[in-house]
Amino acid sequence: MKTRPGRVIAYLFLIVLGIFGAAPFLYLAVLSTKKRIEILAQVPPTLNLNWTQIVKNYNEVLFSQGMLAFTLNSIIVVGIATAAAILIGTPAAYAFSRLRFKHSEQLASTILSMRFMPPIAVAIPLFLMVKTAGLQDSYPGLVLPYIAFSLPLVVWIMIGFFDEIPSEIDEAAMIDGCTRVGVLWHVMLPIVRPGLVTAALFGALFIWNEFLVALYVIDSRAFQTISLGAATLVSAQRPIDWNIAATVGVVTVIPILLFSLFVQRYIVRGLTAGAVK
Repeated sequence: MKTRPGRVIAYLFLIVLGIFGAAPFLYLAVLSTKKRIEILAQVPPTLNLNWTQIVKNYNEVLFSQGMLAFTLNSIIVVGIATAAAILIGTPAAYAFSRLRFKHSEQLASTILSMRFMPPIAVAIPLFLMVKTAGLQDSYPGLVLPYIAFSLPLVVWIMIGFFDEIPSEIDEAAMIDGCTRVGVLWHVMLPIVRPGLVTAALFGALFIWNEFLVALYVIDSRAFQTISLGAATLVSAQRPIDWNIAATVGVVTVIPILLFSLFVQRYIVRGLTAGAVK
């Protein structure tokens, strides 16, 4: 990397890697601009854009198919569940990282192991609990299970970030009069901001793409998430409109892609700032 040929090779490798990574999404975006007959008649499709057809496809998906409402539902559920998981999981991770109490390591391992449990294993008990509590077809019926599934991931990520910070920083803050809560709030949180963003990003990705829990909890169309809404396009009773399906794919990816691009700079800024700053 210190020589010009090395930099050229590295940049070429990154360009090729970027092309391979972006190719499926770009292909999906091209399909979303076509008519169904054009997709079936020519493979791969041409790059000629028909703006009338683009407007028609996205109007069909966002309004006729209701994907705009499904997207808003997903944004609400993801936002509330992710914020709650961060709010609960960050103090728990700090306690596991800094405090030593009886069976703390075993308890932390148990919490982390729950992250590897597939949602299908608890789908039926979860459905019965949500139904008994009267939370079916509601935002709380989705948010509470998603918080439970996201918490182990948040705790796991944040423990790693807290462990990287020297305990001498805590001790210095406590000598200056901070309590444990004060150390966490005023000292640790600014330092572990990259961890908070990373945990929020991974938690949001999991909730955004989750399908099974929403399938069991939500029956009403008014509370369907974007994953459920996208699944309704595939039906055995009618042929698949591939242009509409591709448009749904673009609509599904864009919000989480924008969120990822927005938080990426905060991750880089936090990693370069460090504890000294």
